[in-house]
Amino acid sequence: MCFEIRKAEIRDLGPALALDREAFGPDAWTVMDYAAVFSENNVKKFTAVSAGKFAGFGASEWDRKQNAVCLLTLAVLPEFRNRGIGSALLQAMENAFGRSDVYLYVDTENDAAIRLYRRAGYEQAGTIPSYYMNGHDALIMEKSHQRK
Repeated sequence: MCFEIRKAEIRDLGPALALDREAFGPDAWTVMDYAAVFSENNVKKFTAVSAGKFAGFGASEWDRKQNAVCLLTLAVLPEFRNRGIGSALLQAMENAFGRSDVYLYVDTENDAAIRLYRRAGYEQAGTIPSYYMNGHDALIMEKSHQRK
């Protein structure tokens, strides 16, 4: 299946919000969260499109304190999963700020996402207990571009 990854536009806000609600339930971002993400220049936003249809969304930002890229969100609509779209969005978000270290938080129960991140070279760096609304812990995962 063919798809393209492009910079997200304001017209992607509604579909991204709906996807977030479907993918993350009670931990989904609010309309205000998405409005802030779409208005912030420091946040790089990407949309996956397949056959003219919105298929996925991802956003990353430069974290000055960590001197690294923080992956904020990544989701793909169920009917478009397991086709390489998540990997392509992940790569776009990683590369948005050049070759930098990257980190993210992921629900310990989200096995598919954890597999995706591990395949992409991420390693577990820690855990945050009860981070999510559902009481699940968050894994902190990191990928260093400084490794030899």
